[in-house]
Amino acid sequence: MSTLIRSTEAAEILGISKPTLYAYVSRGRLGRTTAADGRTSLFALEEVERLSAKRRRALPGPRPTIDVQIRSDVTTMHETHLEFRGIDVTELIGRHHFEDIAELLWTAELASGSSWPPAATDDLDAIARLATIDATPIGRLAIAAHVLDAVHTDDPPTAARRLLLVTPALLGSRRRTGGYAHRLAAAWRARPSSELVTAVDTALALLADHELATSTLAVRVAASTRTTPYAAFASGLASIEGTLHGSASAMTHRFLDRCAAHGPAAAIAELRSSRQRVPGFGHQVYRGIDPRFAPLMNAVRSLDPEAVTLVDSLIGEVGRTLPHLPNVDLALGALTWAAGLDADTPLFAVARIAGWAAHYGEELDEAPLRFRGVTRPR
Repeated sequence: MSTLIRSTEAAEILGISKPTLYAYVSRGRLGRTTAADGRTSLFALEEVERLSAKRRRALPGPRPTIDVQIRSDVTTMHETHLEFRGIDVTELIGRHHFEDIAELLWTAELASGSSWPPAATDDLDAIARLATIDATPIGRLAIAAHVLDAVHTDDPPTAARRLLLVTPALLGSRRRTGGYAHRLAAAWRARPSSELVTAVDTALALLADHELATSTLAVRVAASTRTTPYAAFASGLASIEGTLHGSASAMTHRFLDRCAAHGPAAAIAELRSSRQRVPGFGHQVYRGIDPRFAPLMNAVRSLDPEAVTLVDSLIGEVGRTLPHLPNVDLALGALTWAAGLDADTPLFAVARIAGWAAHYGEELDEAPLRFRGVTRPR
């Protein structure tokens, strides 16, 4: 004769709620008996335990988890400022160019007037055919990394410098000498103004690293498998091309187009009506304004003061209606917009190659394959 139990006990054994218990009854998965009072539901203990065992077998096992402590001396993010190798980034801008800051990230030593040589002729020949392939600028950069990987065995800084040196030519520049920002700006303007060169240099310097961003983590994961620096950079470029990572400034650029056409107030109202956030505002770490915003915006102001008036109006309108403060994506979007460059100009991706090399080098000091998920018992 079966032992009968009440609904509360049956639900507890099965690990489900009472409504789910009665759903089991209605679907024929579990039998029910009515007590002598005509109201109380009773269940056969043996049948409940059999169903419970069946449910346990059907439940998925424990999921793999990753618990990795990542220590880095490359960049430190604070609530109000950002440091590269312990030096406030805003102190570096204006006194040092991108080349100096890249070398600082790689060597932990700050020098002035770092001079990079022209790209090697063999390297330029190797990537020449990539300039016209049907791919995004970031996609071409990733392919170039693999092409260079096939002919060079380099340490992380050398690999980063080599990839950076061919990048202007890959993007269309004919300039091979001079400051790096000048070489790169010549990809978009045959004779770039000094104001554009300064703005590009400032953007590259400020965006060279930002602690453990998603693309940087991708580079470190690749490095943990002991892939080459070039292949790791390609991993970072693949991540940075995601719409939720490296395209924020492009979204801001296109939003400025809407602001110019309809006015900031109307453009903001349109976004809010569809429950979209205003691009270029807010940050998860910085409580105040993103410390990179002001230095880059100051450089942008000299490009086209009239265009920047629209940016100021946008900032004022957002300040009236929303609690968010501007971030570096607004300044970078304003740079490409005010300079008349394409919204997808890959300044962000080019800059970040410098930081990736530093993180790759750090990862080599860690145990390999440490990012592999481990299934832990419950």
